[in-house]
This record gives sequence, C-alpha cells and structure tokens, in this order.
Amino acid sequence: MKVNIDKRYAIAVLDGACLFLFLWVKRSEAGEFFAILPRPHDTSINAHASYHADGRCHIKSHDMSSHNRIMCRLKQKPDQNFVGTEHLLDQRIDQAGPRAIGKKCDPNAFSEVFEIPVSELGTKTYNTHVSADLVSGGHRPILVPNARVIRQREFRDSFPFIVLTLYEMPTLGG
Repeated sequence: MKVNIDKRYAIAVLDGACLFLFLWVKRSEAGEFFAILPRPHDTSINAHASYHADGRCHIKSHDMSSHNRIMCRLKQKPDQNFVGTEHLLDQRIDQAGPRAIGKKCDPNAFSEVFEIPVSELGTKTYNTHVSADLVSGGHRPILVPNARVIRQREFRDSFPFIVLTLYEMPTLGG
C-alpha cells in the first residue's frame, strides 16, 4: 500500500464533555512517522519521536536542533519490506494529564481518533500507558511482560500498520 496523503491519528481523552488531545501520530506521505506530544503552554517544548524512511529513529524534547536528540537508533526501514514490530513511542498517561496539557482535540483535524474515556485512566498511583507501534501483518506490539491491554486500535490504511494501545503496567511484586 502506498500513502498518498499525510495521515494524522489523535490519541484523545474524553473528560466530561471535553475531548483533550494527549498525543498524535503522523504518517507522512514520504513514509515517515512522528509521535507528537502537544505542549501548548510552553512553546520551547517540541516533544516528539521520529521514525524516518531510512530507518533512523530518535526522540526530541526541545527545539529542532540536532543537539537535543536522544535515544538515536537505526531500525529497519518502514517500507514494503518491513517485518515484525517496531516501537515508536510509549508515554505514561493518567486522569489529570490530558486536562493539565489543556489542548482540546478537534476530531476534524485528524484522519482518525483513538478516544479514551477518562474513567479508563488511573490516578497518579495507577500505571497506565499509551504506546504507538508499527507492525506488519500477523504481528502485535511488544509490551512489557504481563501488561493488561485496556483498549487497542490498529490502523491498516497503509503499510506498515500503526497500532495504538492503552495498557496497564503490572504492579511490582505481583
């Protein structure tokens, strides 16, 4: 499958009557993937993970210079030869976080919305996470051992597929 337009997938939390954007994933026409964490109250923060067409991956937290890249890795190219699972981003999420970020989600600005009811999120003592992964057919994201999947959605509109997962981390010692 070829991507003929950019695709944007929101991960949003429904809290009362408000839909808050927590993060979003972009699949570019060039076959690159970006997971972006909006931080509207601090414009110096440019938190995102990048997975480039040549397989280069990194995470950034501030500005666009190459000096702020962390976790740089070379992975397989996200092209027609992609096999298995590659991780894009994993982020802790709780009930207070999306409202504190304060970015309202406009569903019309996205190709799809992975909507999470706030009741499915834990409090600060609860360990819920959301992950974005690239997968090929017959494969699933690789989560931490004994993770409990709360909800998951796979987007198969082009290859490799994007899988968004809300899950609970296992408790220590149990």
